Amino acid sequence: MPRSGKIDTNIVYFGLPEDAKLTREVFLERLHQEYNVKVTGGYSRGGKLFRAVTHMNVDDDGVDRAIDAICSLVNPSSV
Repeated sequence: MPRSGKIDTNIVYFGLPEDAKLTREVFLERLHQEYNVKVTGGYSRGGKLFRAVTHMNVDDDGVDRAIDAICSLVNPSSV
């Protein structure tokens, strides 16, 4: 039976915007090298989605830093 209501999860799937200036590979490399944020790629939609999962010890500030890192690489003028 389908469940309804709010579901808490530590998994997020996202993709690069169509007009992104980075390739998927460069995005992943820079995210890891420059910000120490690791995500994996190659999920559905033709392998264009990324998967980010937080460890139970990552707090809200850590999640915010990861989001800021992603945004700064995808759209440097947004941060």
